[in-house]
Amino acid sequence: MILLIAGVGAWTFTHLRVSSEITHFLPSNEDRELAQIAREVSGSDLNRSLTLLVSGDDAAQSVAAAQALVTRLSERDEVDWVRGGPGEGDMSEAFHALYFERRLGFLTDRPDEPITDEALTDRTRELRRRITSATGPFVRRIAPEDPLLIFIRHLEALREAQQGGLEVVDGQLMTEDGAAVIFMASVHSPFDSGPSQRLLQDIEDDLAAVRAEHGASIEIQVSSVHRFAVASEAAIRADVTRISIVSTIGVILLFLLLFRSVRYLTLSFIPLGAGFVMGLTATQVVFGEIHGLSLAFGATLIGVAIDYVVHALNHHTLAPSSGGPNESFRRIWPGLALGAATTIAGLAGLTWTSFPGIRELALLTSVGVFTALVSTRWLLPPFLTSAPKATKLHRRLADRLGHWMRRLGSSRRALLVLPLISLVVCALGLGGLQWVDDVRVLNTLDEALTAEDDIVRAAVSRMDGGRFVIAWGENDQAALERNDEVHRRLSAAQEAGEVERFRSIHALLWSADLQRRSYEALHDEEGFFDRLTQALESEGFVAGPFTPFRDAVEGDPPEPLTYAELAASPVGSLVSSFRVELDGGRVAYLTLTRGADVDALERRLEGLDGVRLFDQTRFLQSAYGAFRAQTLEMIGVGLGLVFLLVLLRYRRVGPSLAAFLPAVLAAATSLSILVLAGFQANLMHLVALLLVLSMGVDYGVFMVESRRHDEGPAPTVTSLLLACISTVLSFGLLAMSANPALRALGLVTGIGVLLSLLLAPTAWLLLGREDGGSR
Repeated sequence: MILLIAGVGAWTFTHLRVSSEITHFLPSNEDRELAQIAREVSGSDLNRSLTLLVSGDDAAQSVAAAQALVTRLSERDEVDWVRGGPGEGDMSEAFHALYFERRLGFLTDRPDEPITDEALTDRTRELRRRITSATGPFVRRIAPEDPLLIFIRHLEALREAQQGGLEVVDGQLMTEDGAAVIFMASVHSPFDSGPSQRLLQDIEDDLAAVRAEHGASIEIQVSSVHRFAVASEAAIRADVTRISIVSTIGVILLFLLLFRSVRYLTLSFIPLGAGFVMGLTATQVVFGEIHGLSLAFGATLIGVAIDYVVHALNHHTLAPSSGGPNESFRRIWPGLALGAATTIAGLAGLTWTSFPGIRELALLTSVGVFTALVSTRWLLPPFLTSAPKATKLHRRLADRLGHWMRRLGSSRRALLVLPLISLVVCALGLGGLQWVDDVRVLNTLDEALTAEDDIVRAAVSRMDGGRFVIAWGENDQAALERNDEVHRRLSAAQEAGEVERFRSIHALLWSADLQRRSYEALHDEEGFFDRLTQALESEGFVAGPFTPFRDAVEGDPPEPLTYAELAASPVGSLVSSFRVELDGGRVAYLTLTRGADVDALERRLEGLDGVRLFDQTRFLQSAYGAFRAQTLEMIGVGLGLVFLLVLLRYRRVGPSLAAFLPAVLAAATSLSILVLAGFQANLMHLVALLLVLSMGVDYGVFMVESRRHDEGPAPTVTSLLLACISTVLSFGLLAMSANPALRALGLVTGIGVLLSLLLAPTAWLLLGREDGGSR
């Protein structure tokens, strides 16, 4: 059995995938459409993109260094594409091949509005002005086929899409303050830790080489999700390593101090290791990967599953059965099984939540606890002696605790003090309880990285992060038709001051229907060429050379431009970040915004099917608020089921309440203490409450079960003390973590388990000492 678990563990750790992707903590069925799109966007070009600012002593040095860096990065395996300039050559040629023959399909995105004589006059005046400008030779060459300058206007849209508000110096994109700009995208998702680490290291290595060539003063600033993801995972891994090492050392010292047995120490790690391995394996098999927070939580199993080991070894040492280790373990088995059942029942309810990350936590811990229980019962007895001897310290501790229990039992008034204090704390604290429904409480962003990211975004006029309009449909054309309408409404919003700027694929691609209607706006209008001739002649042009344009207007329409054709061209890198593929073959197009009035835009978009404004902050607050309400309901249902399990075992209200109430009161009191200390409750505090309830019921069950033991409650109280020390040690370290989610788990669980230790014996003395019930 042990060899089988070791083999499973070897497979798991060689195939383990750890993710830091925050979308693990996005709901999968609360507002399913938006949640799905949020997850898909996390792996799209929008999130895979990086922006680098390269700065030297002067603009010339910056340009040279940036171009050298682009050359080096383009050869890296983790780089999908990289560019530092507008690519005038190949890009312009590709643009001409894509658009010139289709120019009439991109004349107007409002084909229902007729082209007025005034508009034609403005276009012909612009033609006259451009012919005499620096681009005159090119304009004169295409004017006979395009006197309305449709193609040139789209060529300028291309440059705007590439450059934004940037300048071009010697073919290199530059900011106003002289920094060179590099745009690039990774091959893999930024939340795929291994490739992201390699990519960031590649950038550092190439930067070092560029400095050697162009000067040590070269500096870069980076804006990317990759850096935040890698930093977050590194912090979580550091916490996991520290927690595991210190917790393990603590448990080792505790066992050696009390039992003074290397055998006991070695055996204690069998259920812990088996539980962690099987829980991790189940999570890896079911989900294909595990989030860093789930892995950190798994490391704390040493403070949970150790309860069963401590309880079993402690009873066998202090009150060994004449039938040997199997008999000793069999005698306490009902209590162990009931304690584990209540723990698993409390955690298993989380598997029904809509948050993948929380489901990982629940599955990992439930499987781990069950495996640790089974391993304790059947793997440990064969390795134990039939007549163990307790150390003097161990025996003295048990005697002192037994004496303390007898003294407490003689005074019911004294026993009421602690529960009453807890109730007062709950009354004071729960009234001021405030919930923070924000995913950002799960992580801490590095301030230096955040500041650098803000600098880069401001320099290249990037859009607001986490806020965009989504238009989706069953296929590309359906989604593009909705995106056309989004563009029309956002243009009106921009004129009204409701959004500062926005960027959309609409600048380069319209739906096939809109392209046809644009063509038909000229093709079907009688007398259009006569009006155009008058406008041209009024500006001094002769109409004859423009016959090719009339032939195009009167001819057959060209095939509409499609996304597939656009993406396959050199222009594809400009549009890939706007498109996201969804489940079921559906497609979504994104419109990025800057300086948006969210409420005003929502009103603008109201009534459009398949169109939503995604505001990450609002969405997550709504989603987590719904999850919190759902989890509170699950806690209530779970508590009812746990009490029924306990009542079925003891068949009397007094012992059942003695097993059940301490955990409830400990959980409520621990949360109240945090509220009184000035903390605001968040998602992970709620998860920690479930842990306190699960583990606290174990303590109550073990105490009530002790009434069936001839040796009295002393061995059980000793077990609870040892289990509490190991648990508080593990979770106390979590409370010192830099990660807010781990810190929240640690604070609530550490305080709650300590209170459970104090309240369980108290409740037993008050409610559960009478004999009765089936054995």
